[in-house]
Amino acid sequence: MTDFTLSEADKAQGLWLRLRAHFEERLALARQRNDAIQPEDMTAALRGEIKTLKGLISLGDDRPIVTGADYAP
Repeated sequence: MTDFTLSEADKAQGLWLRLRAHFEERLALARQRNDAIQPEDMTAALRGEIKTLKGLISLGDDRPIVTGADYAP
């Protein structure tokens, strides 16, 4: 599987800009929730959510951190 990247034109589109803002807002909320004391399974789930959101946000970077290896069939 090849890495998925966005072109410069894709990154300039309004949809990507809105999605990125949405992902960043969700990431900030997930990080706040992760700072609270909670059961270990909830912490693990939040860490997974944070990793996923960071991967989605990184699609707009020159070298996204999301690779095919991150997804299991």
